[in-house]
Amino acid sequence: MEYEFLIYDKPEVGIARITLNRPETLNAIHLPLMEEIHTAAAEAASDDGVAVIIYRGAGRAFCVGRDMKFAGKLQAEDPEGWFAWRRRYRGFGPQTWMHPKATISQVQGFALGGGHDLAISSDITIAANGSQLGYPEARYGLLMGGRHVWNWLTTPKKVKEYVFTGRTISAEDAAACGIINQAVPLEALEETVMSIAHDIAIMEQRNPGYIQANKFQINQRNLEIMNLTTFNPAVVAQIPKEAEYLLNSKDSQTEFYDKVNTEGLDAAKGEMHSGFESTPTS
Repeated sequence: MEYEFLIYDKPEVGIARITLNRPETLNAIHLPLMEEIHTAAAEAASDDGVAVIIYRGAGRAFCVGRDMKFAGKLQAEDPEGWFAWRRRYRGFGPQTWMHPKATISQVQGFALGGGHDLAISSDITIAANGSQLGYPEARYGLLMGGRHVWNWLTTPKKVKEYVFTGRTISAEDAAACGIINQAVPLEALEETVMSIAHDIAIMEQRNPGYIQANKFQINQRNLEIMNLTTFNPAVVAQIPKEAEYLLNSKDSQTEFYDKVNTEGLDAAKGEMHSGFESTPTS
């Protein structure tokens, strides 16, 4: 298949490589790129000759996350407004942690927001020294504490340090606390990743089915990370619904107490119970 926003190639037997190819935007994710990542991952999944997928970014960054200009334009032009992006964004769990093949992320420069999700949700993450990972969206109030993948990879103190501040974490610190596998010099990054991918491919060639069977067993012993994080597409789909409910419930609760203040408690309770067949007597 031909791709516009990524490069799909197979540099060695058993290895597929997906290179995000929007270097002019530091590989920011817009919806067309997201869809191509999903399609390329599905292509690799259906290829019996592929044992491992490498994700990487063209240019000086792995991926800086959401394309803010694209998202802002979508919000302004789509009837769903703020929800337009979130309802269409599907995350990358099935393309990484839950993919039937092994997945490796090769990180340089920045891996932020959705780019950070892609990087650390791979089975193995190798980053160049000096790379920065994190969620700058925290600084405009994006709630993430409950589903933050770091909850399952490192300590709650480290999670709170970065979620509370919106700071980025260096590759060196991320490796030290278990968020990624290794931090290596930039000049050794590709060689390190290809060496790991090569050995995975050899393992699969000698023992067909080995990677998928072992990946399933390891994941089964970490069920929370599959069920409670954005690795799970069902969780991703629920996020805008929860946000919409919070907005709507805030409005209805505010209206109730406004009525208490202006018309009295009995009037407010009367409206609250109107339409129901049973009414509390208290």
